[in-house]
Amino acid sequence: MTTSKTYIFITTAVVTIVLALCLIFNRVNTKRLETPSVQSSKPSVAPEATGNGAGVTGLYPQISLHDQTKEEALRIWLERLQMDQKADWKVPIEFYGKVVDQELKNIRNAKVHFRWTNLSAHGTGQSDTVSDEQGLFHLSGVEGKRLSVQVEKEGYYGSEGASFKSFEFSNPGEDIYYEPNKNDPAVFRLNSKGKGAELSKRSVKVFLPGAGSSATVDLLTGNIAPKGQLAVRTWKPWPPKPVSPHYDWKVELTIAGGGFADAPEEFAFEAPEARYSPSFTVDMAANRGNSWNVSAGKTLYFVFGEPQRYGRLTVRTAGNSRYVFINYVLNLSGSRNLEDASADRISH
Repeated sequence: MTTSKTYIFITTAVVTIVLALCLIFNRVNTKRLETPSVQSSKPSVAPEATGNGAGVTGLYPQISLHDQTKEEALRIWLERLQMDQKADWKVPIEFYGKVVDQELKNIRNAKVHFRWTNLSAHGTGQSDTVSDEQGLFHLSGVEGKRLSVQVEKEGYYGSEGASFKSFEFSNPGEDIYYEPNKNDPAVFRLNSKGKGAELSKRSVKVFLPGAGSSATVDLLTGNIAPKGQLAVRTWKPWPPKPVSPHYDWKVELTIAGGGFADAPEEFAFEAPEARYSPSFTVDMAANRGNSWNVSAGKTLYFVFGEPQRYGRLTVRTAGNSRYVFINYVLNLSGSRNLEDASADRISH
């Protein structure tokens, strides 16, 4: 009986000690979990002004091309992608822009729309702002890879390349790679709307089957006609040759009693009064090297007739095609005004 009591006493003591040790161990672990670990981390940059994103973490600062070569910058970029496949979308976006008119005067209160690619559920972020008294605007406080910026204002024309542009922030090898500079903002140009004119608008497809063949276009009607004012002549091999090696091909436009003048790529609203050449030629000689191309296009002012009439045309053709495509507008009143009164937006 004594032995049995002794055994019970010893067993109870052992169990009590084990329970006490477990309690102490659990309290130590709980204390460790409650105590935060000390880790070094880069502080977040607060969003500034126009950005409506979640704030910049600064995990991957933008790679600069100012103090290193493009090859060195690309090496850094590739190393990032090897470590993190989503690194492209973790770069802070900071952008500075300015809105001006055709005379480079500041435009205030222009509407600016930002759209950038990011890691959100939709894959993009968006924000809007307006230009200030100096025509300036900016975006910051967001992250992403590529940013598109569109600028517009009532009473102004805009076109792609002048009022809509894209900018790359991650890959330094891109042609549109952008590094922010507050003192050198990206410029967006709008053209103020003037008093438009009623213009005749035509599209002509000229079929020329053989080398040295020609046709004339009646600019008043847009028809191929024997006594047309615009003569089109081509010298192209037929059947068409492969692009390589290069070959000779040529197209010539002439206007009897008139001529052509260079026009800007956009906002070509007023034809010049003088300095017209009687002909315009696309001459793709085989020996032009890197400047040779199988296709060509050009925008030109033109004038013809008595009394004189002014217009603007765009010609497109290719060395392996029998067609020459011509689109043009003509002011029949004799005015040099080529701004279309019926168009809301003109990209010529």
